[in-house]
Amino acid sequence: MSASATILAGGSSELLIAADKNRDHITIQLQDTASVYLAFGEPAVTATGIMLIYPGCSVRVTGAKARGAVYGYAAGASLVGIETTEDVEYRPGSYIWF
Repeated sequence: MSASATILAGGSSELLIAADKNRDHITIQLQDTASVYLAFGEPAVTATGIMLIYPGCSVRVTGAKARGAVYGYAAGASLVGIETTEDVEYRPGSYIWF
């Protein structure tokens, strides 16, 4: 399956990717500056679950957890990239603080 992206409107839990019993891998990457909370198999809420905080942060999910629905919560609009192939690995470069 090819890569995709979705924009979270913000303020409520939103479905990022539907359940798929044949999927074994998901990589989700924050591509914006608005932090996103992720939940697997249940609605996402603020300050709970996995948080992607900086642009470029990603989470890789494999196995049974990757087969369920994934939800995201952001306070404001946020862009999230999604890849469902097993051979993607993201390695962040150095982060420069200003």
